[in-house]
Amino acid sequence: MSNSDVPSQKTRSSTKRILKITLQVVAIVAIVAVLLWYIGTTVPTDFKPDEPTIIRGIDFLFITILEMNVSYFLLAFLMYFGINVFFTIRLRRVLAKDGVKTTFGKSLLAQYAGMLTSDFTPGRAGYILTPVYLRDQNVPASKGLSSILGIQTIEFLVKVAGGIGAVTFLMYTVPTATWTEMFPQDIAGVNIGIIIAGLGIGLMFLGAIVLAAFTWSKRAIAIFDRIANWRFIKRFAGGLMGKLEEYKESAHSTQRAIPEIFALTMVCWVLKGFEWYFLGLALGITTVSPIAFFLIHPLVTALAFIPILPAGIGVQEFGIIGILGLLGVPLEIAAVFAIIARLMLIFQDLIGVPQIVKSTSLIFSRKTPQEPSSPVPSAPV
Repeated sequence: MSNSDVPSQKTRSSTKRILKITLQVVAIVAIVAVLLWYIGTTVPTDFKPDEPTIIRGIDFLFITILEMNVSYFLLAFLMYFGINVFFTIRLRRVLAKDGVKTTFGKSLLAQYAGMLTSDFTPGRAGYILTPVYLRDQNVPASKGLSSILGIQTIEFLVKVAGGIGAVTFLMYTVPTATWTEMFPQDIAGVNIGIIIAGLGIGLMFLGAIVLAAFTWSKRAIAIFDRIANWRFIKRFAGGLMGKLEEYKESAHSTQRAIPEIFALTMVCWVLKGFEWYFLGLALGITTVSPIAFFLIHPLVTALAFIPILPAGIGVQEFGIIGILGLLGVPLEIAAVFAIIARLMLIFQDLIGVPQIVKSTSLIFSRKTPQEPSSPVPSAPV
């Protein structure tokens, strides 16, 4: 290959990346417009009837936000902060099992940076970059990666169980007529809503199996080892594959943290239920019981992992609208709930911006953080 071919390849790669980002942005704008239009079609007919539908939707959204109960909203905001605190504790405990010592403050910033990245990546895959944001604490990439994958494996399995519980709850509590009214049936007579819910659960279960195999199965890691040595893979993965042996050892250490991962994940499940319950109260939703919010959020948030658009935008929102609609919430209020639920997370995740900037500067600097040559004992949390 001549040197003249290199710039042209870089140009084509850059063009494809720009085109991909542009298409995603256009799709996100279109989905937001559809959501606002949908709100405009579902608001009461006497609400600014002379305005265009999408403008009615925007007006209703802003008026609802302005009339929202601030106290309950702040409680919901606090619950999400608590989730990130326990996520950070969970990550530190897993790293501690592998002999890696971290500080809470820097790890919390890395956690927020990982969450913010996941807010803008398909299937929320950006969270896997959290080890990059731990770089300033000299956390070995292999140990950070194995910790994140181990955590995500347990979390996916918990979401699968929660999703199955949510579908069972909805099928037993929601009248058949309401299901038929909200969701049409396919040609086989199966409700479309159940199919969508099953798809979300199935994807989460598949993801859990893949992550579990990659994290804890020696045979799966051996297969991946062979794939990693393909010239094509090496060309694009660079030095990351060189750390596979270290990753194998770290993955084994992560298994010892499974009980703690599970316990802390369940704590976060409860806090997420409270977050949604308080957000519902902030918007005047009183017909949905706290138990319902605890059960349905694993199912709905699972839709964010569908790798179509960044963080499942649109898919998750319409999932929320559908499920809250089944539970008797007015559709326009359900749509506002869905939009605010996402915006609240993104707004708080902005705490991670400085860490992203700092980690990016470290990546592109010539100085490479030194990884400890021997495990460093970790102090108890």
